[in-house]
Amino acid sequence: MKRRMALRGIAVGVLASAMIAPAVLTPVSAVTPTPAPSPKRILSGWLPYWTAATSRATFLANPDLFSDISPFWHNAVKSSSTASGIAIANNDLSSGTRASNLAELKGHGAWVMPSITDGSGRLTMAGVVKNPSKRAALVAQISLLVSSGGYDGIDLDFETFAFSDGTSSWAATRPAWVTFVKALGKSLHSKGKKLSLSVPPIYNSQRNGTSGYWVYDFAGVASSIDKLRIMAYDYSWDTAGPIGGPISWADSVAAYAVSVVPASKVQLGTPTYGRDWVLSKSGTNCPSLGQKVYDSRDLATAINGLSEGSWKRDAASQERYVNYSVTYSSGKCKVKRSAWLPDEATVVARAQLVKKYHLSGLAVWTIGAERPGQWAPIRALANSLGSASGLTQQQVTAKPSKKKVKPRTKISISGHINPRRAGVGVILQRKSNGAWKKKATALTKDRGVFRFTYRPSAVSGRFRVVVVGSPKYTAAVSRSFKVLTLR
Repeated sequence: MKRRMALRGIAVGVLASAMIAPAVLTPVSAVTPTPAPSPKRILSGWLPYWTAATSRATFLANPDLFSDISPFWHNAVKSSSTASGIAIANNDLSSGTRASNLAELKGHGAWVMPSITDGSGRLTMAGVVKNPSKRAALVAQISLLVSSGGYDGIDLDFETFAFSDGTSSWAATRPAWVTFVKALGKSLHSKGKKLSLSVPPIYNSQRNGTSGYWVYDFAGVASSIDKLRIMAYDYSWDTAGPIGGPISWADSVAAYAVSVVPASKVQLGTPTYGRDWVLSKSGTNCPSLGQKVYDSRDLATAINGLSEGSWKRDAASQERYVNYSVTYSSGKCKVKRSAWLPDEATVVARAQLVKKYHLSGLAVWTIGAERPGQWAPIRALANSLGSASGLTQQQVTAKPSKKKVKPRTKISISGHINPRRAGVGVILQRKSNGAWKKKATALTKDRGVFRFTYRPSAVSGRFRVVVVGSPKYTAAVSRSFKVLTLR
């Protein structure tokens, strides 16, 4: 496996706090039967800031399938003004602010754990984790970032060890990395926060964890983390071939991981992008040509003149590929190329490894670049795994602050969830034309309390409160209740 694209964040739109008509409400304290069991949340992955619109739309259209997500918001850079020697910079967002983006992403039952990439340069981060005082300072920096940012946790995408530092440094970096991860995990967990690691693979169990990118020491960090995202892609980098490698290779990656890390923590990375290589050039006046990169969703239009039907399927990897020729300089130059691109069948084939090894799920690079056809089979697989079994049942109770209000006077609807806990998403829905539509979203406070505030209008309607599901709790809805408008 060779190196993939190094930098990956998110920009998302602002979550509007809906202001709808208040009115007289009948108190609600009973709970209807919970909805049909939620699918197992078998997806995770990254939301780049440079694909904000599509990444956001994908997650928000399928939130019940995601256990956690990582927008690309932060980058570690070398600094002479911090105790750690590292500053955590903010990536530019293409729209909104981190606070508004976070508000939109939270409340859907998935942990929001922004990624920190390592842009500090060759051997810099390795030096930090080896130095006790700098290491402690960096732990404090990251813990403060998570707490002050209101994140559920953090994802570390430190790739310089693997792709810049050189293998000769790994023996010294490996134990220092484990010490750093243990300290950071302890700090975050003491605050109720989570830690995820995004790492290249180790894939040969016969070599006791010394194959692949063994510097990341899966066994050593296993007890200190909540998720291990294995970047099982860019198997082919310099030469043409499958992006995610043969399914048998991905199987070996998963098999080793679960031998040293609890399967419930392991997420197998899966690509939703492809590459196009130059195989050969002949003739004269040939232009300078390089590798191309495509999104899986663009399979039918990626290469001019080649329809989706032109692509064949490789049995070993379940990826699509096509070999083709292009001429330049009025036919004087002929270039042969080979393109490889995973599609929905590829993702589904790799998802079978989630079932085989009881993994936490698939980690998608990138969310939003996928083919739309993947969602039905992935959802079917997720439903077959049955997340609701063994989960805690939730209940929701709600009531209005007043029984009667005048027009343009604020009214609040408050309530609580059981089991009582903070930070859970609750949604107020209104029935319109036979369908329930979201009107406001909130997060529960201490002891599971929530509150919606509205202004009156001339519209009456029927409403209900929904509490979203999560990897540990079922979804639930309240009984519907009538909102009356006072004239």
